Amino acid sequence: MPVTKVLLIDDDEDDYILTRDLLNQGPARDNYQLSWCNNYIEAIGLMLKNLYDVFLVDYRLGKFSGLELLDEAVKSNCNKPIIILTGKGDAQIDQEAMRLGAADYLVKDEVNSRMLERALRYSVRNYRVLERLKASETQFRIIFERSKDPMAITNIEGRILEANNAALEFFGLTKEAMLFANAAEFYKDRSTRAQYIVAMESKGSVTDMECEFVTKTGVVKVGSISSFQQLPDNDSEKLYYTIIHDLTPHRDKEHQLDLEKKLSAIERTAKNFAVEIYNPLSNINLAVDDLRIDSNRQEDLIVLDIVKKNCEKINQLTAELIASTGTSGIKMKKTDFNKLVNTSVLEAESLYNLEIQTHIDGKVWLNGDKEKLAFVLQNVFQNAADAIPPDAGKREVLVEVKKGGEAVTLEIKDSGSGIPENDLEKIFEPFFTTKPKASGLGLTHSQRIIQAHNGTLKVTSTENKGTSVVITLPVE
Repeated sequence: MPVTKVLLIDDDEDDYILTRDLLNQGPARDNYQLSWCNNYIEAIGLMLKNLYDVFLVDYRLGKFSGLELLDEAVKSNCNKPIIILTGKGDAQIDQEAMRLGAADYLVKDEVNSRMLERALRYSVRNYRVLERLKASETQFRIIFERSKDPMAITNIEGRILEANNAALEFFGLTKEAMLFANAAEFYKDRSTRAQYIVAMESKGSVTDMECEFVTKTGVVKVGSISSFQQLPDNDSEKLYYTIIHDLTPHRDKEHQLDLEKKLSAIERTAKNFAVEIYNPLSNINLAVDDLRIDSNRQEDLIVLDIVKKNCEKINQLTAELIASTGTSGIKMKKTDFNKLVNTSVLEAESLYNLEIQTHIDGKVWLNGDKEKLAFVLQNVFQNAADAIPPDAGKREVLVEVKKGGEAVTLEIKDSGSGIPENDLEKIFEPFFTTKPKASGLGLTHSQRIIQAHNGTLKVTSTENKGTSVVITLPVE
């Protein structure tokens, strides 16, 4: 066991001799090395040099008091244990000493060898325990702050006591807003929150519980929650320590792969369908042309014109289906994305009577097909215009371009009628539309164009609040 270095601060040499004798009488006398200082100024200097493990401070130090020395030492960041000694017991002095940070309080007339050794031993042990706790707390704080996974500390009611930067970024909130919010607000389904609380209270922890969360901007994210419970100490409240593993990128990737497979299957089906339909359609067109030549009746010619026009319509729809599900004809070249966006905005404002507010963050160049990308933007703007009632006070659309790392994100937000949740999964399917005169191929084609640029196109929407379309593309 290492020797504990003790410094007695007392202006009476007799007290030093008495203390030395008491330590020498104990069974652990070899565990302590006693030094003596009888000067207040010298004492404060020694206490700040980290030379000793524990201090015994007499209450009376000439014109100063031991409490004054204790107060000054603590304020000067002396964190070693300090035990106050006094000639007579005084409850008020005892309370004041403990309030100022004393490790213990001993009455000289009552102290014996065993009591002194025990006070020293407990003070040093408690100090070392606290130091280990502080080190653990520091390590936890470093991990907490630097973790790339969202982490938070809450109570059972959901009040957020602390959150790291990853959590703020995950939910799109400032620190102030995060601490003002309640954790229950972030769950898409409140019943999931209830299940979480039941599991925490019954088992004390939760591991890899999948939940859907809603961010400040209304974006739904998928996360895997792991939490443990800290039991209350004395009057403190029960706390939940939670870490969220963001599964959204993984789910998005899975969704993109599923979508790619689905669209590839649709593309193959569309091409096979086109082959099967073009031959009989050509025969019908030839037959109609022959009948037009042979027929002189006006009624027959009217009917044949109807047949001819519908054949042309079928032919056009077939061609549009093939174009919307395929990626052929993409011509990549260096493109000024800012100019493309600004040009599309001006065209949309003119064509659809929209008020478009644009914010572009820095210059962006990318490798892409300018005409195809322009088609995508106009399709999104047209959908936004169709979603906003013609008599709306403001037909406003927000456009924001942000460049980050190796990608650029374009977000187009409208304040229209929104898309029902049940329809969101169908909007990229060919011929699916909620508009009476639309083909339902616009978003299908747009999705394939963005995929051909190695990008993503996502749509989020809330009924009666509006729709947000986010397009992410790689930059040069």
